[in-house]
Amino acid sequence: MPAYQVYNAGINTGTQYLTVEAAYFLGGIYAANEKVASNGKLYWASPVRYNPKYSTQAETAEHFDFVRQISDKVNGYTVMRDNIIGTPLDSGKNRLPGFSTFFESTGLTDLLEGIPGLKDALLLSTWEVQKAFIIGAMDGRGTPDVSAAKQVFRYLSLDCPNNDIGSFLSEVMTNYGLFVNYNTARDRVEGGKPRRPQLRVKDVECYMANIGYISPAKVRKLSEVYMAKYDRASVINDDAFLPGLKYLKG
Repeated sequence: MPAYQVYNAGINTGTQYLTVEAAYFLGGIYAANEKVASNGKLYWASPVRYNPKYSTQAETAEHFDFVRQISDKVNGYTVMRDNIIGTPLDSGKNRLPGFSTFFESTGLTDLLEGIPGLKDALLLSTWEVQKAFIIGAMDGRGTPDVSAAKQVFRYLSLDCPNNDIGSFLSEVMTNYGLFVNYNTARDRVEGGKPRRPQLRVKDVECYMANIGYISPAKVRKLSEVYMAKYDRASVINDDAFLPGLKYLKG
C-alpha cells in the first residue's frame, strides 16, 4: 500500500493524495461544516474558535502560527478573526476569538455527499493520517471538559453540525481505538432550538498521551489538571508530525 491514498477531496489542497496535512484540515472542515461564497467561488473553512478569555492573545497568535505553517503545505489561507469580519469571506460565524483556514472548492458543495469517499480513504490510510484527521477535528472546536480543582478529566467534547457528520466522526475515532460517546441531536425539553449532537472522547489521558493538541490554550488547561492530580505534567513536543503538536503525561 502506498504511503498516502490517492484521494480527491473536492477542495484545492495542491495534492492528489490524502496526506497528514490535508487530513488535519479535512478534520476541521467536516467538524464545522462551514462554507462561504466569495467572488463567484466557494470556500470551505476549518475554524479555530475560543470562548472569550479562554485563550490569551499570545496563545491564539502562537496557535495561528502553527496552523499557518501546516496550511502553507496544502494551499490553505489562514486568517485571524479580526481580518475576516467585514470581508467577502465572512460567513457571519466569525464572532468568537480565533481564526480560520479557507480552501477553495473544486467540486465539493455538500459535506454529506463527501463522507463515503473520505471514510473509505481514511480507513485505508495509515494510522498517522487517521490521527491527523482526528487532531484536526478536535483542535479547532473540541473542548476539554476537565476540572483542576476536582482533579478530574471528564471528556473532550465536540459539538457536531448534524447527526450524519457526528456519526461519521465517531466511527473514525472508534476505528482508531478511542472510547467515544456520541449523543445525537435532540429536542430541548423546555422547547426552542434543538441541542446539537455532541461527540465525547472519554479517555482523556490516553488521548493526550497518544494524539494530543496543537492549541496552546487547551494544552495549558489540561496541564493544570495533570499538575493538580499528579504534581507533574510532562509536555512532549512532536513538531515532526505537525507543528506545535504536544502530548501530555502525568
